[in-house]
Amino acid sequence: MTTRIYVIGHRNPDTDSIASPIAYAHLKNVTEPGAEHIPVRLGPPNRETRFVLDYFRVEAPMLLENVYTQVKDLMFDEATNVSLDTSMRSAWELMAQTGFKSLSVVDGRGKLVGIVTLGDIAEAYLASSGSFLRGKVPVRNIVGALDGDLVVEAKPEFRGVVEVTSHGGVGIGEYGGSRLGAQAGSGNGVLLIVGRGYIGPEVLETPGLEVIVLTQEAPVFPELLGEARRRGITVIRTPHGIYETTRRVSQSEPVSHIMTSADIVSFSLEEQVDDIKETMLRYKYRYFPVLDDEGRPVGKIARRHVIDYTGKNVILVDHNEKSQSVEGIEQARIVEIIDHHRVGSIETGEPIVFINRPLGSTATIVDELYCQRGVEPPRPIAGLMLAAILSDTLAFKSPTCTPEDVRAARRLGQIAGVDLEEFASGMFSAGTSLEGKSEAEIFFGDFKESRIRNLRVGVSQVNTYHTDVASLRKRLKEFMEHLQADRGYDLLLLMLTDIIGEGSELLVMGNQPEIVERAFGVSLKDEPLFLPGVISRKKQVLPRIIRAINTM
Repeated sequence: MTTRIYVIGHRNPDTDSIASPIAYAHLKNVTEPGAEHIPVRLGPPNRETRFVLDYFRVEAPMLLENVYTQVKDLMFDEATNVSLDTSMRSAWELMAQTGFKSLSVVDGRGKLVGIVTLGDIAEAYLASSGSFLRGKVPVRNIVGALDGDLVVEAKPEFRGVVEVTSHGGVGIGEYGGSRLGAQAGSGNGVLLIVGRGYIGPEVLETPGLEVIVLTQEAPVFPELLGEARRRGITVIRTPHGIYETTRRVSQSEPVSHIMTSADIVSFSLEEQVDDIKETMLRYKYRYFPVLDDEGRPVGKIARRHVIDYTGKNVILVDHNEKSQSVEGIEQARIVEIIDHHRVGSIETGEPIVFINRPLGSTATIVDELYCQRGVEPPRPIAGLMLAAILSDTLAFKSPTCTPEDVRAARRLGQIAGVDLEEFASGMFSAGTSLEGKSEAEIFFGDFKESRIRNLRVGVSQVNTYHTDVASLRKRLKEFMEHLQADRGYDLLLLMLTDIIGEGSELLVMGNQPEIVERAFGVSLKDEPLFLPGVISRKKQVLPRIIRAINTM
């Protein structure tokens, strides 16, 4: 089974947290083909990101709602399935071969219809009365159970009683009778096992005769075969003696006659492991079938699989804090982190690759990894990384921008074949358009939440580009008041960043506004509060807030 590794950006994704996972997953799949790296997103792409994806004709990554461990993540055993008409003998042989004492029974569409166990087969064998009265038995099952050859083929199925004759026409039937065909009737046929002393074609006169089994000792009379063919009577030849044949014939009964079909306990691939544990404790079965979304068994799961599992494999990109990551991250196995933010609250169970550099964009780090490994990104991938760098650095105007970011953007621009200034203008115009957006969509479009000394702090950033800020300020201020009260933020900030004017207006909500006053040396009585030159949340806002809280 190929290992799956999800490459994940942060919640409320911006362009970098969509583009960098796509680019890094592509690089890993090229250089490490032994695993499947899957880029995912934790929310809808914003307008800027949709512009970028459409421009370079790249599909958005799939949405990942959580990384809780599911049944499909476990290394469960392969399915052992049999069809409804599989003989008890074949089922028993499969159990002996695989070591499993239960099999899933499926219909013609492959869907689960029953379970047959070794105990079911043993019970049916011990209770066998020398008849097939529970239902029809495929003739091919009888041939297989007897290691036989089908000499004369007639009806494909048989239902009725089994009788034996060897010497002088003496019959031994279900109830120990001595007359051949005595048990026939009520629509049931007779399967006659014959030995060396049978009287040739005369056995064809047995009432209800449908199948003749010629044992090792029985001679073959040509006239018997011809007459059996004319009358539509099946003839089977077996290499076994009369005793072994009699013993084996009951093993040809299909598992559909003995399987359990009601109240089967099974699990789907999508179920969470935490949810199935209780069920597994309630029922003392050794194995439980695992079904796909169409009800077909694809495996079987035991308690040991649940005890010994590891979570989903993930690579965190453009974040390293639990509050910004996917739901269920505590159950996942983090194998790498690629980021350019402060080191946050994520913990790992083992040493990992952790690349954290003070650059303007995670995409710059990913581009350096392409260069280190001698891989040139395809045009669409290069375009995505370029867009991420331009977005995060505000076209190189942000104080977070470094010479490495500029060099990477120019290199990627050449591969993508775009003019950086022209492309950035189109991207920012698309991204700052607020037409038709709700207050929640605007506020959470680029929102980061952090825990700082047990204080819950949230900072949203909205880039403006020829935008009516006064109207926007009024709408978002009312929204922030309700949000702060409903979710209990200690401090809630909104940066309205003017890309052209290179500064941000700051809106503040919370029960500790003095933190902002201490951080920036301002008075919140002065509204609107404009911070010239402040356009980076990561480098110019959050560090000051953290210092102000730590010195309280």
